[in-house]
Amino acid sequence: MFDRLKYLKYIGTPKRLALIAGGLAVVIALIVVIAVVTKKDGPTIVERVVKRISSEGIRGNIKYFAEEPHPAGGQRNLDLGAEVKRRWESYGFDDVFNNDYEVLLSLPTEESYIKYEGNDGEVLYKPRNNEDSNIIPPFNAFSKNAKVTGQIVYVNYGRVEDLEKLKDLGVDLTDKIAICRYGKIFRGSKAQNAHEKGMIGMILYSDPADSGSKRGKVYPNGQWLPDTGVQRGNVKSVKGDISTHLFPSYEGGYHASGDELAKIAPKIPVIPIPYNDIKGIHQLIQTSTPETPEGWGDYNIGPSTKSIELNVKTNDTLALCRNIIGVINGEVEPDRYVLIGVHRDAWIHGAVDPVSGMATILEISRALGEDVKKGWRPRRTIIFASWDAEEPGIMGSFEFVEDFMVSLKHKAVAYINMDSAAGGIQMLKMKSTPNMISLLYKAASETGSPKPSYKNMYDFWIGAEKEYNDKDYELPLVQLIGSGSDYTAFLQEIGVSCVDFAYKSNYGTYPTYHTQYDTYKWLSTYGDQNFTYHKYLGDFAARTLLSLANDEMLPLSAVDYANKIKELTDSLMEGNKAEIEALDLDMAGMSTLTEEFVAAAKEFAEHASAYSKSDDESGLALRNINDKLMLMDRQFIHEQGLPDRPSFRHLIFAPSSTNTYAGSAFPGIGDEMKRAQGDPKATQKQIGLVTAKLEAVTRSISDEVSFS
Repeated sequence: MFDRLKYLKYIGTPKRLALIAGGLAVVIALIVVIAVVTKKDGPTIVERVVKRISSEGIRGNIKYFAEEPHPAGGQRNLDLGAEVKRRWESYGFDDVFNNDYEVLLSLPTEESYIKYEGNDGEVLYKPRNNEDSNIIPPFNAFSKNAKVTGQIVYVNYGRVEDLEKLKDLGVDLTDKIAICRYGKIFRGSKAQNAHEKGMIGMILYSDPADSGSKRGKVYPNGQWLPDTGVQRGNVKSVKGDISTHLFPSYEGGYHASGDELAKIAPKIPVIPIPYNDIKGIHQLIQTSTPETPEGWGDYNIGPSTKSIELNVKTNDTLALCRNIIGVINGEVEPDRYVLIGVHRDAWIHGAVDPVSGMATILEISRALGEDVKKGWRPRRTIIFASWDAEEPGIMGSFEFVEDFMVSLKHKAVAYINMDSAAGGIQMLKMKSTPNMISLLYKAASETGSPKPSYKNMYDFWIGAEKEYNDKDYELPLVQLIGSGSDYTAFLQEIGVSCVDFAYKSNYGTYPTYHTQYDTYKWLSTYGDQNFTYHKYLGDFAARTLLSLANDEMLPLSAVDYANKIKELTDSLMEGNKAEIEALDLDMAGMSTLTEEFVAAAKEFAEHASAYSKSDDESGLALRNINDKLMLMDRQFIHEQGLPDRPSFRHLIFAPSSTNTYAGSAFPGIGDEMKRAQGDPKATQKQIGLVTAKLEAVTRSISDEVSFS
């Protein structure tokens, strides 16, 4: 295990599938001996675990863990961590321990406000709690602390295309304060996009057309967000503890501050407010010249004739970040780790985010623990993780990866994540690296459907997209994986293959996201009332986990990975013909290498399928195959990182630079192509880096060793 893990020597032999001798009857007649052996197999570990996963168990977990607010840095969150630790110890895990860091948190103060310009200006808004004085007031963590004055402009969702639309319409954004609605992209990307266009501040709100009264009845009479609801959330683009960027946050260690910290922190003040209050601020824009674009809502663009003063003040403080780690030692390959995790902290109650995921993973661990206590052990080591401080910027998991980077690079097989498991229950929302797609399809075909009209989870996966999105997919949709949760550091910093399990709805993020209304009552009334969807997602994740941990040959596909890269390369070249021609970019080498990677992957798969255990007495041939599968994503890591984003190092998949929630393909090439402005060198460099990585991965699975 890692250097600091108390790695226990495994004692005893695991219980394998029972071979029961039904009886041996020997009948002697005319010197003929007839032996009869009857064989009967008991349930497999997968069957036993899945049978134990209970909707009611998950319900009870959610009710307990979402009962009180438990933000990062608070005592309740630490208490819940202690409860997770107690449970994993009671389940017979071989080791359970606190994994502590000291991280920089951003907390609200009472000094933030919006008012008319001038010393005697009327106050338009001060953060407050409409429902419960015990919850954290509305704020955006890591907003720049600043007081700014300017006219206001409505920028829709704050996407690059929205700001470009305003520019095309002749709207001057320089030194203006943005009114921006939540949705479509990461809130921190909205602020970054606005800053890059010269804006000096931003006011965020949840629009009733997206998640509130214009969609239907509001909570508690319906599922939609009341006009008093305010979404909290961080606005920093750099993940992990920004005071120890790229190295772990040890207690008493070095933490950046002042100008050093300001270089990577958000650049403008940002504040979230309820729709009740934004209505009056919208009305300060008396006319809309030019006309408001279609789809932007019934609002004037501006700029306003009057200026407002926006003051944001947060308190940055060092606090304890405590991950809880639970270990089930592997029997055959204890130095290979399959990790499964979910964060524990929430902005308020967090019944959906993150408790729906945490409750499901806890139920998987309980179901698995029944066999662990009886002596069963997996082939490979399973590591359960309860991450801390995800909401302020994915801190706990990032610090863990940076702390144990060397061990994880060499030993981590895959990471399974579950966060907001059931914010919407209409469809599956699966994100993963391509090498896990076939595994997910197989596990889904073996999992029951949460909706009786479908035969299994695989059919539900395809059918629900047709039913709710009118999308007719030949195969279930697996999205590109970017950022936004605890898989980020595993994939982006060290190249560990990842999958994220969740459901979704066709209207986007669930309405009460990061508000005071994300409660057990909301989830049990308007979400998954019987917790059936949770149970089947748990079944699906458990099958995936146990396949990764127990299969002799890792269920990862080089062919799926190569085919996906070929598909994405073709799409890149087809969709950017004009830019490639204008910049005179040479993509011939990259295109050729994708073809070679596909051919090598198919040859490797044929070789692996012909593997015979009887011809591999030492087990080294199997180990060699598994290592090539395990290390595939590592091949695409560029240690210097993407341009201006050193902690995002995966050259094939990374979050978009203009929306860190969304996964994008060939992010370095795409980013540089957009900002090349006639200078193709930076773009050509990124093409060269990808080409080199494709050659390296092709060699790695081909056993080609040549130094000539």
